Amino acid sequence: KCSTPHAQRTGSTTHWKGVYTGLAEMLSPADGLVQEKCDYDLVTPLALLFYYAVLYAPHFPPGSDLLLKAASIYHSFLTWPVPYCDIFRELLTFISDELKAPGVSFQRLVRTEQGLPVKNYQSSTVTVLLLNRSEVQSEFLSIAEKLSASEHPQHATLVLLLEHLYQANFGTRCDLDSLHHLLKSKTLEELLEIYASAADAQEVAAASNDPVPARERLQSVLRDIAGAASFPAIVGEAQPHKLHTIPIPVARCYTYSWDQDNFGKRRRSPVCL
Repeated sequence: KCSTPHAQRTGSTTHWKGVYTGLAEMLSPADGLVQEKCDYDLVTPLALLFYYAVLYAPHFPPGSDLLLKAASIYHSFLTWPVPYCDIFRELLTFISDELKAPGVSFQRLVRTEQGLPVKNYQSSTVTVLLLNRSEVQSEFLSIAEKLSASEHPQHATLVLLLEHLYQANFGTRCDLDSLHHLLKSKTLEELLEIYASAADAQEVAAASNDPVPARERLQSVLRDIAGAASFPAIVGEAQPHKLHTIPIPVARCYTYSWDQDNFGKRRRSPVCL
């Protein structure tokens, strides 16, 4: 997580801007540290740092050019050999999606890890790890079993996703504390309906070509959804509220038993998905 205790407490936009600018400068051709010296060892760590800094960012203020600057810098790395050019190709796609639909990558990640696919756009991806009890430490197995026994409540997940979606797009123009209390009062069925409409609008924006009209249309749809759901009013100018760094819930863990030789019932070990 690219954050500090101060940033987590205050949601300081000044701190976040410093993180993005610093990471962009570290990868800048003018700096020479990475590109001119072909320092391959730094490419992946710095790309991941930038990715997670943006992923956890509460909100990019209107008029911010940080992502555009990053895209112009990272584009030059497409001439590097595989797998480094692939890393930056994915990073440029990530930046493009965020410019058109702020917060969409966070939303996709949480939906994937919590098993909440959006119809017509994305299905859940499950990674399977087969464990042989005789080859895995008991502490690891114990943790896997505890994770599989716990599950982030769907109602709480939807509240978190809607809070993140509105803050990512409106910043402090949306009173997140008031929105949180209102969302908690709604039923699971109501939240599912609201989120389906909001997530659909966000994916439509991410699939658009031009970032500016895509963001404008997305904000318009989100305002209509907010009005229909009696959300707190979204004002025209930033308010003296603080931005909140919204954490990513622990991914769901599924366990299944399998036999080492024939998937029967004699030696049973968990499979973590």
